[in-house]
Amino acid sequence: MNETRRVVIIEDDQDLRESIIRFLLVAGVEAVGVGSVLEFYETVITRIFDVAVVDINLPDQSGFTLADYLRRNTDLGIIIITARDGMEDRVRGYGAGADLYLVKPVNMPELAAAIINLTRRRRERNSPQIPAPVALWTLERSSWTLVTPLGIRVPLSGQERTLMSCLVEAQGEAVARADLFTALGYEESSTNSRALDSLVQRLRRKIESSTGRPAPLESGYRRGYSFTSLLHMA
Repeated sequence: MNETRRVVIIEDDQDLRESIIRFLLVAGVEAVGVGSVLEFYETVITRIFDVAVVDINLPDQSGFTLADYLRRNTDLGIIIITARDGMEDRVRGYGAGADLYLVKPVNMPELAAAIINLTRRRRERNSPQIPAPVALWTLERSSWTLVTPLGIRVPLSGQERTLMSCLVEAQGEAVARADLFTALGYEESSTNSRALDSLVQRLRRKIESSTGRPAPLESGYRRGYSFTSLLHMA
């Protein structure tokens, strides 16, 4: 049986992106290309993929960060393609969850073979008929509501909206406490630091009571806060 293999190419070099797509289509792989992480988020709302091919130097977010997101929130096969061939970058790529790290110029037959192999392995692990979609959270501008990947709607207060807006803009990176103070109109003080922590805890509890699952809000010592699932604004 000739199964459809679906891959998304996240590469900001248009000529390279289109060359990869043309080759993969000839190889029997259904390929879609985007030039940024934002375009990827917009695409996965309506499309299902087996494999993501991720460039590292993207215009709006590091490919390492996107790979880490995908590994933690999806079962997609992940292939990094990059001009960065240092051992430190390779280790970082595999640490972020990449199944394969390829250095440009990419060998097209190798890439096609890797995509076909990852698709087969993915479908053996899961349902071979219906690939699972990316778990994408949405912050709605019109109603200022947080919508979970399962469509559960979590209404937000004014401060919670401001906090979530900062996290959307950070695209998975941690937002410094000082930046959150500024956005919320707080002065830096121990009292307001506790107020920020209380705000985050209230939002966590609200999400968890609505979904029955841990909220993807993480904090680090003196690092600030981050949203650890795929999140976009619509």
